[in-house]
Amino acid sequence: MNESGIIILNKPQGLTTNHLIQRLKRKLNVKKIGHAGTLDPLATGVVICLINSGTKLSDYFLNENKAYEVTMKLFKSTDTYDSDGKIIEEQERFEIKKEEVEEVVSKFNGLTYEQEPPMYSAIKVEGKKLYEYARENQVVKVNKRTITINSLTLDKYEEDEISMTVYCSKGTYIRSLIVDIAKELNTIAHVTRLNRIESGNFKITDSVSLDDCEESNLIEMFDAIKMASYEIIKLEDTLNIEHGKKIELETKNDIVFISNKADQVIACYEREKNKLFKCKRGGLNI
Repeated sequence: MNESGIIILNKPQGLTTNHLIQRLKRKLNVKKIGHAGTLDPLATGVVICLINSGTKLSDYFLNENKAYEVTMKLFKSTDTYDSDGKIIEEQERFEIKKEEVEEVVSKFNGLTYEQEPPMYSAIKVEGKKLYEYARENQVVKVNKRTITINSLTLDKYEEDEISMTVYCSKGTYIRSLIVDIAKELNTIAHVTRLNRIESGNFKITDSVSLDDCEESNLIEMFDAIKMASYEIIKLEDTLNIEHGKKIELETKNDIVFISNKADQVIACYEREKNKLFKCKRGGLNI
């Protein structure tokens, strides 16, 4: 498969994101492959797979808002904050009224706060991933991240399980969010189900399973960038673009993509000052 672009897969449970894209690579005989955001093995849902030159779009798709459906189980906590981990604490079940749950959900709805990532995560500290420290029982200081819960909706509350839909900023850890919500309810919890339904403008309805995926599911570079709501400026003469030279553009956007008249995306440009733009990433058509 020589074409470039993206394929939106619906990741099954129990598979790492890397295993998923490597299977896709073998299935479609892709030369180069990447992704725009991992999911935990427990999680399902949207994974943006970057194909060939599409790997150069990683930064533009990675740092987007996300949306998830999540179920949390109360009164038990695990070392990984999800059901793949080892249970480290259990509590006697006590009554939590639905009104209390609704109040806490309301508190987090629209909240911007400093969130502490879980130790079992791929964040690097001094060149080493947090989960590597965790597996070696090493204590390391983890910097909190400023994240925003754009929207939090209670879908179901039954016995000791709470199901919600979360729309959040980049960098949000849903496992940490669940632990934080449990604290507000004066208890503990862990994630039992997590489904990513949106990554940026790419939705679960756009996705395909690995088994059903074919070359025809490739979204070409031009269309993928359009779907992501970036502006593409088409130029008749692209010689200066191909040489990475600065150009003047009339646009309100600070980041734009440049294509030729054949709709081949050549480069990404960013505003330097006023109308002057400099090349941010070239060779997108190579």
